[in-house]
Amino acid sequence: MKKKPRSKSASRKAVAASREKSKLGDFAYKHLKQKLLDGDLVAGDKISEVQLAEDLGMSRTPIREAIRRLEVEGVLEPVASSGTFVKQAGRLTIVEVYELRIAIECFAVQKAARRMKPTQVQQLQELCDEMLEAIREFRSSGVPYMKDASLRRYLNADMSFHLLLLNAAENRLAQTIYNDLNLRSAIFGFRSHERDLHHVARVWLQHDRVARAVRQRDAKAALQALEKHMFSSMEAALEAYDALQAGRSRNEPNQEDLAEAMAGLMAGMNNKQPAA
Repeated sequence: MKKKPRSKSASRKAVAASREKSKLGDFAYKHLKQKLLDGDLVAGDKISEVQLAEDLGMSRTPIREAIRRLEVEGVLEPVASSGTFVKQAGRLTIVEVYELRIAIECFAVQKAARRMKPTQVQQLQELCDEMLEAIREFRSSGVPYMKDASLRRYLNADMSFHLLLLNAAENRLAQTIYNDLNLRSAIFGFRSHERDLHHVARVWLQHDRVARAVRQRDAKAALQALEKHMFSSMEAALEAYDALQAGRSRNEPNQEDLAEAMAGLMAGMNNKQPAA
């Protein structure tokens, strides 16, 4: 017996249901991805379908769809009889991610220095200033390592700084590749550094030098400043990874670098005192 053809009304309902399911899956995917970017989920953490479903007020089906997408992207990994976890980075993965980031960002910063719009140049400096404000908050708190709201503010400004340079280069393929690398950097980097005042001062100073070179339309200086920053970040990540594997504390940074970073930080704070 032949099946009756589905009515147009039933077909429309099926299409609408499929679209709604897809929207829920996309929403769950973006939510989960943002938690990874924000550091709410970091390498080694277990993913709870039940908790995510409760947080988003939806069934576990779209949650599973989002998890599968991130497994395909190599960010999450299933472990037999244990569940799904945020993937742990090996040393080679850290090197590969940084090598690609350096290649893409060095290409981008040279284009940005030549063609950035004045409003974008201003935004770049404002993001540097936002990092400085987060450092001021951290310094006033008296805690040894940056965390919570100050850390989130600092990292968001840091990430936005790099994204702004990339967007100014106007290369959509580079942006797509970079977004994937950026997610991996966020996941693998959140536990790689104990961000004390010396560390964040040094990173802020490196960003400030990039912003100054871009403002002066000096592509060569911008490239040199960004390269120094990126290679310094890679070395810090690898040093932290090696220390973690060996079960020891990371090495003390170079004292000359610390002196330079702190001098730059103090100068920046003196020049950008908050309004009364």
